[in-house]
Amino acid sequence: MPLYAGGAGEGEEGESTARKQLTTAEAQARMQVLIADRAARAAQSADRASRAAAERAAAARPDFVSPLAGRLTSCFCPRWGTMHMGIDIAAPMLTPIFAVGDGVVTEAGPASGFGNVVYIQHENGDVTLYGHMEVIEVDTGDIVAAGEEIARVGSRGFSTGPHLHFEVYAGGLEGERVDPIDWLAARGVRI
Repeated sequence: MPLYAGGAGEGEEGESTARKQLTTAEAQARMQVLIADRAARAAQSADRASRAAAERAAAARPDFVSPLAGRLTSCFCPRWGTMHMGIDIAAPMLTPIFAVGDGVVTEAGPASGFGNVVYIQHENGDVTLYGHMEVIEVDTGDIVAAGEEIARVGSRGFSTGPHLHFEVYAGGLEGERVDPIDWLAARGVRI
C-alpha cells in the first residue's frame, strides 16, 4: 500500500506532476536504516565520551604517590654498622602498599631477607623495591599504575615488626641505590 498517492498528470506546459510512491515496506526498510545509523552515531558518541572521561581520569591521576601511609622508622643511612640501603615505613599489618609510579612488575615473590619482595621497573629505567609484605597482590609481568595496590604490610623475612622496606635503584638493578626520600621528593611526594 502506498504511503501517499499521486496520479500521473500534467501541470502547466506539459510538466509532469506525478509523485513517486513509496510502499510501507520500503518506508519501514528506510526507517530501519535510519534507526541503525542513529544507534551507530550514539554508540560512537558514547565511545568518544567514555574515552574522554578515561583521559580526564588519567590526567587527574598523580604520576607518583607514597608507597604507604605510615610512619618513617628508618632512613637511607648507616645503621648498626652497615648501610641501610632503603627506608622503612611502619604501619599496621595488612595496610595497603601502593606502586609509587607506573611500571612493570619485574619480580614478585619470596626473597631471602625480605620474606616477600616486589620489584617494579619504571619508564625511566629506575627500579623500586618493596619488601617484607604479608600478601603480594601482583605477578611478574603485570603492568601497574601509580597508586595501584600491589601488596599488604607484613613482617616477613628479617624484620622486627610490620613495615615496608622501600628501595630505589637509579637506572635499573645494576644502577646506584639512591635515597628513596630524595627520589620521591624530586617527584613531588613527601614521606
